[in-house]
Amino acid sequence: MTYLRNCWYAAAYAREVGDAPFARQLLGEHIVFFRTSDGAVHALQDRCPHRFAPLSMGKVIEDQIQCPYHGLRFGTDGKCAYNPHYAALPAAAKVTRYPLIERHGLIWIWMGDAPADEARLPADFAFLSDPAFKAVSGYLHVAGNYQLIVDNLLDLTHAPYLHPAFAIPGISTEERLKRTTTELVREPERVIARRWRLKCPPNGPTRTLFGFNDELMDSRAHMHWLPPSLIYFDAGASRLGEPEEAGLCLPAMHAITPETERTSHYFFAQGRNMLLDDPQADTTLLGILENAFHNEDEPMIEAQQARMGAETDVLALDPVLLKSDGAPVSARRALAALIAAEQAG
Repeated sequence: MTYLRNCWYAAAYAREVGDAPFARQLLGEHIVFFRTSDGAVHALQDRCPHRFAPLSMGKVIEDQIQCPYHGLRFGTDGKCAYNPHYAALPAAAKVTRYPLIERHGLIWIWMGDAPADEARLPADFAFLSDPAFKAVSGYLHVAGNYQLIVDNLLDLTHAPYLHPAFAIPGISTEERLKRTTTELVREPERVIARRWRLKCPPNGPTRTLFGFNDELMDSRAHMHWLPPSLIYFDAGASRLGEPEEAGLCLPAMHAITPETERTSHYFFAQGRNMLLDDPQADTTLLGILENAFHNEDEPMIEAQQARMGAETDVLALDPVLLKSDGAPVSARRALAALIAAEQAG
């Protein structure tokens, strides 16, 4: 499968990588992560060039990773730095080194041939480091193609059917959809699916978790797709007549990274601008998200993938398209154009 490579992918949470080697497969490639004595994180190809043993099964010694099979050590530049068998270092003994950025509690990896460009890391996720917000985060390993997860996020018309916890009391599914206003914005490297429910009762969590008892509120749920497979979710609710920033703001990050053609790493983080010092709010909010993503979205995506058989591109199966498919299809086409341009370039 061909991926967009000259870009940043979420590789791991910073908390996942410590002194011991940490293995993860990304875009079909096996990679080992480890930290040196200064706390910096590094990533190398997880295959010794001698007998192809996983370096992740070895140890970090003097800021070098040691192969568990014959003891060759590799430095953070990927070159063999120590050979216990002979004084000479084999010139061919080297592995790929991957550029990393550690930011917002995540480790981001650049897997392309072009020089890593820090400016291409989206600024949308700055809320994760903003003291005005508190965030909870989680991870899923999904047995489905990464673009199926993106499709799911960009089309929220599934929510009334798949996520009963987000129901609006006293409002039927048909009425909820009828009272939702949408807007689709297409750009070469951003697709925005905006959704508003104005002068409508707030949903369950807005009432039960955040304590809003207003009969009517203005709610928003705006999904921003960013290449290759990142979603910035601008969600919230405000009292009638108040600006959005004065109300409940729930910015979220969804970072989906292909593991293989049919499996994906799914990192998510949900911020909030209220109840910042309430640990019970952390527990409750994370529980709501994990139930929605793990117990409701994930089984559906995996069932889709299973029914698609060997195919990983939903558009190749000539699906029936609804109006709500505008954002997912636009994102797929934008990504395909970026991949084609990268391949041609």
